[in-house]
Amino acid sequence: MDHLFFTGASGLLGGQLLARLLRQGRQVAVLVRPTPKASGKDRIEAVLAREEEAVGTTLPRPVVIEGELTAARCGLGDADVAWMQRACSAVLHSAASLEFVGKDRAADPWRTNVDGTRNLLGLAQAAGIDDFHHVSTAYVCGLSPGPIAEAPSSAAHGFRNDYEASKHEAETLVRSATFLRAPTFYRPAVIVGDSRTGATSTYHGLMAMLQLMAVIVRNLPADETGFRKVDLRLSMTGDEKRNMIPVDWVANAIARLLADPRARGRTIHLAPDHPITIRQIIEFTSSYLNSGGVEFCGPLAIDDLNDTESAAYAGKGLYEAYEQTDPVFALDTIKELLPDLPCPIIDEPMIHRFLAFGDADRWGKRRRNAAGGRPLADSLRGDIGGDRSGRPARSAGA
Repeated sequence: MDHLFFTGASGLLGGQLLARLLRQGRQVAVLVRPTPKASGKDRIEAVLAREEEAVGTTLPRPVVIEGELTAARCGLGDADVAWMQRACSAVLHSAASLEFVGKDRAADPWRTNVDGTRNLLGLAQAAGIDDFHHVSTAYVCGLSPGPIAEAPSSAAHGFRNDYEASKHEAETLVRSATFLRAPTFYRPAVIVGDSRTGATSTYHGLMAMLQLMAVIVRNLPADETGFRKVDLRLSMTGDEKRNMIPVDWVANAIARLLADPRARGRTIHLAPDHPITIRQIIEFTSSYLNSGGVEFCGPLAIDDLNDTESAAYAGKGLYEAYEQTDPVFALDTIKELLPDLPCPIIDEPMIHRFLAFGDADRWGKRRRNAAGGRPLADSLRGDIGGDRSGRPARSAGA
């Protein structure tokens, strides 16, 4: 009974976390949803091939169990449940939908984040597993002004979107599961690409912003030196802080915390000591694109938009709800248990690595074409990474 039953291994965080767990010698069983074009095993092989290329070594293979998080008992039959009962001692739940808005509660993010968590809890109970590790989000705090304690969220101030609300409900389900023995909650802030390589498998959040800026700037005329003047006024001060964290740091932290009995039963924020500001993101991106001219006008409405501003404001989409300064998250546990693993500061070279990776990957288009999926439009749309319905690109690690 020493396997870790892991959901979300095919996601951005899940792939790196799976690789680290396997390198630690941990025995892992992954729940993976097959697709019309790939079996669960094929999907995990693709993830591990990417991780092996990154680390330059061969990784052990996990047990792959095909299932569906949104089905009762995750779609597993009696034989699989019996195997889990014999072989698995803990559950790590990382699969999630990143949809911001659901059509209704039968759709994502509710379907995956709430119903999926309920189904996984039912499976864990049926298999007699009481050690549960839940990857949540720091933003279950919703609109609470902070500082945000490492404690259950109350929903007292409401939420920016359905994603935050659904993750709050998922946490509540886990906390109310009486058969569990001191569940552990990992609450990452905004996960971005790999700090060393810039690599990512999703283009939302920061990458959507970087892509939007790259498209806008490169459509402007350049002077004889290649410099492009960006006539863009933003209704922000530029000093608004963003709690962004590289995916490799998050994976390292969770992998170590899973092996640390002192972490059991805690709620753990994974956020930076030194959040990046909007001004820094703009300046670092501008130096990569050889551009400049963005003005920060404070919290004033800008009505007479020029063409560049119209494109930029249309592309903000649902991320506009996050324009104000992020709350401060208590970091007591991570500082106590992992004092030697500080969060990397997102600086100019790292932003350049994110942009370089996006360019090389054609902002996801190369990978989607290779997989036979729908390519990303080259022109600006209502919401970079989404469509005019206001629905950002879905990224579930199930």
